[in-house]
Amino acid sequence: MKQTGAAENETLASYLEQKVQPYAATVTMTIVLLTSVVPAMVALFLGPWSDKFGRKPVIAIASMGYMLTEMLVAWVCYMSNYYALSPWWYVVANIPVSISGGYSVFNAGLFSYMSDVTNERNRTLRMGVLQGCTMLGVLIGLLASSYMIDSVSATVMFLISAAGMFLGIVYLALVTKETIINESIRSGVDKIKAIFNINLLLEMVHTFTKPRWNYERAITWLLISVSGLVEFAIAGRQLFFLYTRRQFGWDAVTYGFWLSAELGLIMMGNLFGIGLLKKLFNISDLSLLAISTMNQLGDYLIKGFAQEGWQLYLTTLMTPLKGVDGAAIRSMLSSILPKDDIGKSYSMDLSVKAITPLISVFLFTSIYNRTIDSLPSTYLFVTCGIFGINLLLIGICRHLLRKRHRANA
Repeated sequence: MKQTGAAENETLASYLEQKVQPYAATVTMTIVLLTSVVPAMVALFLGPWSDKFGRKPVIAIASMGYMLTEMLVAWVCYMSNYYALSPWWYVVANIPVSISGGYSVFNAGLFSYMSDVTNERNRTLRMGVLQGCTMLGVLIGLLASSYMIDSVSATVMFLISAAGMFLGIVYLALVTKETIINESIRSGVDKIKAIFNINLLLEMVHTFTKPRWNYERAITWLLISVSGLVEFAIAGRQLFFLYTRRQFGWDAVTYGFWLSAELGLIMMGNLFGIGLLKKLFNISDLSLLAISTMNQLGDYLIKGFAQEGWQLYLTTLMTPLKGVDGAAIRSMLSSILPKDDIGKSYSMDLSVKAITPLISVFLFTSIYNRTIDSLPSTYLFVTCGIFGINLLLIGICRHLLRKRHRANA
């Protein structure tokens, strides 16, 4: 009788989870949408602003947004212990990070700073190290949270995250040196007013529409398009936990271990893979981008056909260079465009990467919800097709770069 009751409870839990998954996916994708589209708009102003007034302020603004969001999420978690709060409160908690620029502004500031302090010879490697260190931080957070979740509350975990952002802001203010000094405007109030200057947006538009020599405008847009399609394709990663839970019966801990391995290999690819390929084979940034894209395509293809959980670990081991596209693209942009346009180019790149979920979140959520009972891996195969398009764009970019090289010879 006890076994029968346990089986019935397990069946009921499985049924309820199947009903809840589409709603959970909708809330999750709404958060992705909020933290992608609004920051993309903000970055269009702060990117040109950073070219004039400095990198540190934009990094600080985005960092404070992250800190406030972590504190609000902690508050929602705490109040959920006493009240039945709607999951949509988590959407509200993400508003500060959205209006402060979030991922787009934060990374535009970081990579612009890195471009300022490097040269063409070491820029790709240094940007790869920056991405690798970012992955290392994510990896440490995942591993630590997997163990801490049983020891402390979710509220405490998010407060720890907020404290980490606060320490980062302090380090930025006291240790990091500014690379852009504008003596013409000293007043802090005038600098803040300049953020909302419509001329900054017009300047951004002019930068990417004005004619350039030797196909440079076309190459720039091709690289930004490839970058945007990468983000378009991987936006479905927010659904992957739901997919593994349904397909392989994984819980949060099991998924966390696999994700840690995934991020660990991507981190190693950025920290060491770029350097080895550059040193041993003198590989170009465009070839590095092509290798990364082929890694991504193969990774999602194997994930789509996977029948056992261990096969996800296999594809992780087989595709360690799938995360080096960002370093390659930004290094190429900085070598094509003048220094005064670096902040604008990175902001445009990251804005495009941020705004693509406006379409892809609905696409992948719709595909997953429609195929959840028949073939839930369908959205993974759609992702493969997108990376196939990227390979075509990279081929066109290679052709134009060769013509540009011959014209400059």
